[in-house]
Amino acid sequence: MADRGGIGRVARRLARPFRGNEKPLTVTDRLDRWARRIAEFGVLDRAYLEAQTGRTFDTDDEAIAFYVHNDGQRGLSLSPLVEHEWMREHQPVPAMSWYDALHQEGPELFQTGPLFDAGVYAASLPAADRPASTLDALRHFLRNATDATALPAPPGRRGHAPTWGAARAAALLTARAFADAQHRTRRRYRAAWDGPETAEALARYPRGAARRDTEQPLVSVVMPVYRRADVVGAAIASVRAQQHANWELVVVDDGSGDDTVDVVRRIAADEPRIRLIERENGGAGAARNTGLTAVRGDFVAFLDADNTWRPEHLSAALAALLETDGAGVHTGVRMIGANNADDSTAPVETYRGEDGSLEDLLAGNFIDLNALVVRRDVAAGVGPFDETLRRWIDWEWLLRIGERFGVPAYVPVIGVDYDNVRDPRRVSSAQPASWQEVALARHRIDWDALAAAAPTRDAALVSVVVPVYRDWTMTRRAVDAVLGAADHDGDRVEVVLVDNGSPRSVSAILGAWFRDEPRVLLQREDRNRNFALGSDLGLARSSGGTVVMLNNDTEVTTGWLRPLVAALRDRAVLGAQPLLVYPDGVVQAAGTVFGGDKVLPWHFLGDHPRHDAERAFGGVGSGSGSSRPGSAGSGSGSGPGSAPARFSAITAAAAAFRAADLIRWHGFDPVYANGLEDVDLCLRALGSSPVGSTFVVVPSSVVVHHESRTPGRDDARVDNRRIFDERWRGRYPSADAVDRYDAAGLRYLGVEPGLPKGHAVMVRSSRPVVVREEGAVGFRVAVKHDGTRVADVTALVAALEGAGHVVQVDMPTSWYRGSSGLDEVTVLVVSAGASPFVPQPGARNIVWAVEGQRVVDGDFAVVVPAVDGVEGVVRAL
Repeated sequence: MADRGGIGRVARRLARPFRGNEKPLTVTDRLDRWARRIAEFGVLDRAYLEAQTGRTFDTDDEAIAFYVHNDGQRGLSLSPLVEHEWMREHQPVPAMSWYDALHQEGPELFQTGPLFDAGVYAASLPAADRPASTLDALRHFLRNATDATALPAPPGRRGHAPTWGAARAAALLTARAFADAQHRTRRRYRAAWDGPETAEALARYPRGAARRDTEQPLVSVVMPVYRRADVVGAAIASVRAQQHANWELVVVDDGSGDDTVDVVRRIAADEPRIRLIERENGGAGAARNTGLTAVRGDFVAFLDADNTWRPEHLSAALAALLETDGAGVHTGVRMIGANNADDSTAPVETYRGEDGSLEDLLAGNFIDLNALVVRRDVAAGVGPFDETLRRWIDWEWLLRIGERFGVPAYVPVIGVDYDNVRDPRRVSSAQPASWQEVALARHRIDWDALAAAAPTRDAALVSVVVPVYRDWTMTRRAVDAVLGAADHDGDRVEVVLVDNGSPRSVSAILGAWFRDEPRVLLQREDRNRNFALGSDLGLARSSGGTVVMLNNDTEVTTGWLRPLVAALRDRAVLGAQPLLVYPDGVVQAAGTVFGGDKVLPWHFLGDHPRHDAERAFGGVGSGSGSSRPGSAGSGSGSGPGSAPARFSAITAAAAAFRAADLIRWHGFDPVYANGLEDVDLCLRALGSSPVGSTFVVVPSSVVVHHESRTPGRDDARVDNRRIFDERWRGRYPSADAVDRYDAAGLRYLGVEPGLPKGHAVMVRSSRPVVVREEGAVGFRVAVKHDGTRVADVTALVAALEGAGHVVQVDMPTSWYRGSSGLDEVTVLVVSAGASPFVPQPGARNIVWAVEGQRVVDGDFAVVVPAVDGVEGVVRAL
């Protein structure tokens, strides 16, 4: 065989010049070749792929072809047993694609998903039948398994091993739910009009058209206007050009103070159907409400001053309404321009208009108010527009119509020409997108019902609410840690996971991993609802008397929960936060500190070593071990000190509350998009609670915060700061930074102001300026080591503390922490081949070398040779 192969290779090499140049493979050629090879794998579950896509495929080849040509953007899976992201963490070469990992058929048996471990499966078979590769294991299982066959789940999965039938049925349900969500959240703009011709569309409503022409109902048009002298004339002209002539136009000037009113008056002078109402500026919602109180027609329509109607808009809408006697209708919209910054690549001209259910409307607005015509009694029945909203006012009003009267029907006629050019005068351009969550929250959460049910909650149960976006890896670790700690400590917990519109794989993996764990509830949202609304939805789903808000990038330890719950037994305590530390032991948050009005609050002792927290919370000399090598990031739960410290605010990255209190405060305000919502909650809570109420940090509870960088997490930072400052300006809590840092043996000098972020944003960033207290005894010493000389470092720390110095041990990840400027001495404990430490400016830098270690003397103030030992380092200080 070897000789024959060699002869073949020679023959092909000799023939190559006579074949000419080979045609290069196109992308499509490569994808098609990939599809053929995947088909040979024999792992496709066509029904599962169909459930994810909402499509039907006639053959497996057609299904796989669709998969390879679309998977890059959709994150699809061919089988409930194969999750590509899971494989990436368990296959021998993480950088390899899932396809290559299976195609190479190496001898390593690895996990292909949260339900299938090839090694576990192989071990369950007789030696003679054991598969030689992971792909063979998958094929063998799929050939031989029945619905009753137990799955070879990976070690660590909680609950009983599910059967193949039950797991596949659950996976199909999850896939269909994902496909439905994809349909609800699809982009509703189209590059070309795909509706019927106007005459054809109107022919659908013969009875309504006849009634319209006979009855000639009066339509009241409400037009709010604010400083739109340049365009309001065109809007009014489009009303005057309507084929249905029985209308009245109520123009409400919202305190423009420019030429807008004069323009309207000139037009109205010879048009008795136009009325002008002037009012003080109050926003679009208030202006529309003023108009609604003045209407006289049987039907109500709306037109903004920067848009226009097509002549057939009212005629078509009335024909449809009178045909069915429905609550309302909306026509199609032609949009010019791209309003949103992220739509810069969108077509200049787009079209919008379609039917939808209430569930579709909750997922996102697809009805433009300019295209809407409703019965007057419907408008009166749902009440006025919400004047507290700054954006998505119309959507919230439409949701009320949909809930009470049904979603307005679609008339497939272009009725509106919509100016969608980005304009700072337009509400949609000037206000943050988070107002969408504010509007939606009122239709997703019934706070009154939750308050009524609060006394029936399980007082002994702690509900841990974890919002999730994109990252299933850290989420799985976080939830496993909560459950593991509860098992160890005997605590009763439930975990409510809220998937904020993540890609398909996140809910698929988390659902499969925790499906047989009754303490875990998973709720997937169609879109990213951000931390605030996601947490509030989790609160609404929970059933415990105590609720802990927990980031999905945290890792709790044994003993973390009971001190927080115990702190809440004091009725004056409104919420309790653990000491949050990074994996290397550096403090991430030890409460929230205020520095006065116009100074944004900050995390107390953020980026400081643990020994600062020990001193601040009265644990000096407690031996809790933040300065002990190897324990910096352990979060053992013993913690520094034991007495909770009172604060005006805490972080919700990990915080416990009484559920009844959270419900009474209506949870987090969704206007904040992943920032300052927790501080705002605390200040609102203090304002509505008895004098003496407080929040506390419980240092005996320690939680490790890995602090992920979720995509888009900081996109709204400027808006959050502006909203917070507008709400609380002049009402910030009293500055408490001086006393806080004094307790830690530090002196707070003030804040270092940053630059303004964004135009016309009256908020500046700042960071605290802190120095060591005057007259402090001993030096502040930072021992830098890489974990290889633990015994030497332990002895050194003991000797330095015995000599009266304050000592912190830094692992390489914290060698250059933000608070390192406070350290007066650094001691580098080096070993052969260790990563070099760049000496710290302004500090006395000492290096303790091992035998034979070469160190450039000029880089450090003192080089202590190995023979001088610990005593030599102490003397060098």
